[in-house]
Amino acid sequence: ARLAAVEEATTPLPSVGPAAEASPGGASALYDSISGANAVSLAPAMPQPPSPPTSPSAPAQPSQGERLSAVEAQLRKIFQSEEAQRAADASTPTARIAAQLQVDNYFFGQTPANRAAVGDIEDGTAFRRARFGWFGDYETTFYRIEMDFALSGRPSFLDVFGGVHDLPVVNNLRIGHFFEPYSLERLTSNRFVTFMERSLPDQPFAPGRNTGICANDWSENERVTWAYGVFRASSDAFGDNQSETDNSAVTGRLTWLPYFDEASGGRYYVHLGGAYSFRDSANYVASFASQPEARLGATSPNVPNFVNTGNIATNFYQLFGTEVAWIHGPFSLQTEFMWVPLDRRDGPDPSFSSYYITASYFLTGESRPYNRRLGIFDRVTPFEEFFRVRAADGSICSGWGAWEVAGRISYLDLNSAGIQGGELTDLTVGLNWYLTPSMRLTFNYIHAFLDSPVNGESSADIIGMRVGYEF
Repeated sequence: ARLAAVEEATTPLPSVGPAAEASPGGASALYDSISGANAVSLAPAMPQPPSPPTSPSAPAQPSQGERLSAVEAQLRKIFQSEEAQRAADASTPTARIAAQLQVDNYFFGQTPANRAAVGDIEDGTAFRRARFGWFGDYETTFYRIEMDFALSGRPSFLDVFGGVHDLPVVNNLRIGHFFEPYSLERLTSNRFVTFMERSLPDQPFAPGRNTGICANDWSENERVTWAYGVFRASSDAFGDNQSETDNSAVTGRLTWLPYFDEASGGRYYVHLGGAYSFRDSANYVASFASQPEARLGATSPNVPNFVNTGNIATNFYQLFGTEVAWIHGPFSLQTEFMWVPLDRRDGPDPSFSSYYITASYFLTGESRPYNRRLGIFDRVTPFEEFFRVRAADGSICSGWGAWEVAGRISYLDLNSAGIQGGELTDLTVGLNWYLTPSMRLTFNYIHAFLDSPVNGESSADIIGMRVGYEF
């Protein structure tokens, strides 16, 4: 009877496609069943009473040995089919899908002086991001193609590149359109940053995605990372760039983990980093501007720039950046400072600066994860995901996800050497609810202080809410 059960599982012989339907465990499960792993044994059965004599005309039944040989032959064919399928899969690049959706809602309150300085800001709702991407690898090569249908290009190029890993000296090499290696907050995915928008230094100073070539690697103990590359400094929404001048950039970043608690799985660590970029100005012009850490997707009119240098005749400029982060269990503290000197063509050389300080605390005990090979923050996974179900006895069982509170101060100074771009200080408080690792609700309140050399002091209050889902 036990041998018959194995015969039934292997007959008729399944092809490569339906094999999983005929035998859910595949050839390995069938082999286990014969060897006894699934409680099926071919050992001699206990003695049974003799069967009644059969009619002389009844056909001869195959012996147990013959039946076992037939099963083994079928198993060999299944193993061969599965091996052929694995070989076929290995000969083509893998393809996986990624997607992201963020919808925002904003309310704005302005003093009369702020309305006179920057104009009236209307409340609004917009899709901040609506992204689809494909990524995969083949042997030592990899690729990523990602588009956003909420940004101005509709769609806009995001990460669109190909690369090779395990190379001598450089290890990993990418060519295409992606973030330059500069700034902890910029390189950390928007899915994993604490607030709805990155801080004030990011928009005017941290390079965005540009077309270029970049190498990166890490130390054997994963305590040090480095990355460096050459880029076209002002690529548009499709990765294209044209300029009468060189308009190239050389950018590099170095990070170090002086302390990382292995025993706790990385709940306690210290991150230090520095970055530098040398950038030729496009057509001998540079400009820097920033919104007050709030924007309404790609709507027009959008949230206006509160500070703006206008166009500056410049040969080149440099970016200097420092990074510090301290994570102590559920508490985290991070800060960055950026300094930007310019080589001006028609006057004294100006320099601009900006910084932010962020503190956050997980009320539910989680900690901010860290990607040790890239030197950036990673996805927050709640200890208990959000759920609400009714039990058999009628009671309600619930899980509440992860809850995080956070505060931030950001400062940006665009006044220097006669250039009156203005000063902006933002105070932000936030609440994050991580329902699952893929879904998050974010609430931000921002108080923006504007000090304009032209229009004087003013302020605005901003309330923002976001629903985000990604995988």
